[in-house]
Amino acid sequence: MTDLKDTPPLRLIAIMACLAASPVWAQETVDIPNEQARVIALRAVQAGDVRLALEIARQLLAQDPDDRAALVVMAAAAPQVGDFEEGRRAGARAWRLSQTDDQKYEAARLTALAAANGERFTLSTIWLRRALTVAPDETEYARTIADARAIAQRNPWSTALSFSIAPSNNVNGGADDATLTAPGNPDGTLSEDALAMAGMRATLGFQTQYRLHADAKSRSLIGLQYSGARVRLRDDAPLPDAAFATDTAIISLTHERAVPLGTISLNVAAGRSNYAQTQSGEQELDYQSYDMQRLGVSYHWPVGTVAQIGIGAQSEQLQYQSTAIGELTRASFNASFTQRRANGDRWHAAIKYLQSDAQAVNYLYETLTVQGSYQWHNQIGPVTLAVGAGVTWADYPAYRLLLPVTGGRQDTTLFYNVNMGFADLSYAGFTPGVVINHSFADSNVSRFTRETVSVGFTLTSQF
Repeated sequence: MTDLKDTPPLRLIAIMACLAASPVWAQETVDIPNEQARVIALRAVQAGDVRLALEIARQLLAQDPDDRAALVVMAAAAPQVGDFEEGRRAGARAWRLSQTDDQKYEAARLTALAAANGERFTLSTIWLRRALTVAPDETEYARTIADARAIAQRNPWSTALSFSIAPSNNVNGGADDATLTAPGNPDGTLSEDALAMAGMRATLGFQTQYRLHADAKSRSLIGLQYSGARVRLRDDAPLPDAAFATDTAIISLTHERAVPLGTISLNVAAGRSNYAQTQSGEQELDYQSYDMQRLGVSYHWPVGTVAQIGIGAQSEQLQYQSTAIGELTRASFNASFTQRRANGDRWHAAIKYLQSDAQAVNYLYETLTVQGSYQWHNQIGPVTLAVGAGVTWADYPAYRLLLPVTGGRQDTTLFYNVNMGFADLSYAGFTPGVVINHSFADSNVSRFTRETVSVGFTLTSQF
């Protein structure tokens, strides 16, 4: 707070009415202490007299550019006359001059509001995240979360970042046992690098979308997506860490339209995935890639006010750089049902069928997956909780090792996952969490009989 003893009084121009019978206005110049001027400016902006508030704030700032109270008035008033940039600048400076969390919270919200009114929605979200770090209580925290979600709806840009680190007993999808058995083939022994290898798997995901068009009945979006994975194996592993590094980038275009009974969505996408491979027992890496093109359509319609049915289909073309794999064509169909219970909990059930047609016989297959999940609305103790489980049946009719596998290869995989979020540890709208994944695969080709357990540490946004 500015010391009144060291500050000259402010020469304030006050607009005063003359006699009631007179139609004209006169101006009277009066000297008032700066502290009183600050109070007048604050009351003016609260009463909606923003021009008077701005005039007083500017005179205060002319004497002291670090007058925080004047900056707060400026941040609140300037956007109301269309000067959003001046409001943002004043709010940001007020944040830097703030001494307490309450002052920082006030400044951050005013700056976010100025940015939002100027349609700088991403910048507004950043300031709301700052406000969350100093929110004075749960009510204000919830209010700021709600505002951030509303801003996200208005923002034509939608960006999501995900990150996880997961220790696993089987980062490479290796077999449990070194003995190789398969119908129609002699027994053998798997190489060391075909067995399960323990390690740490880190993944990074980035997705951004821009809304090209939106009206009451439809919207169109263009998107860019990146996903990458890196693995850290034990020191005695037979392969280098880079053997399991992957990078995938996809660009997509989506059009959604409301129809009488729901919403239909059309999606086209193209991308490339890079990966590495090795020859059995060798350390040297061979970097490979494949290109993909996708076309998908989905339809969702509500069942009452608490449930939704969805169906979808997708066609995907993959062109591998490796001539041993060549070209794949995959088609999939899915259906789902989601319902919100009276207490806010949600449950979800889904089924998916996928068929792959390929030049390489080991990539000819069909899969059927049935799964379900349940998400609790309220925290259970310190955590938010969601669980899921399912089963996948896979059939490779022409699979071969040294010889064709008699009757083809058949896999059955059971899996479940537990997703826990620690809302009480959230910071700036990001919530840490733990994801446990456990799967059991049984196959008539023993190379694919395996158990995989991973525990991942995640960071997700609340909006």
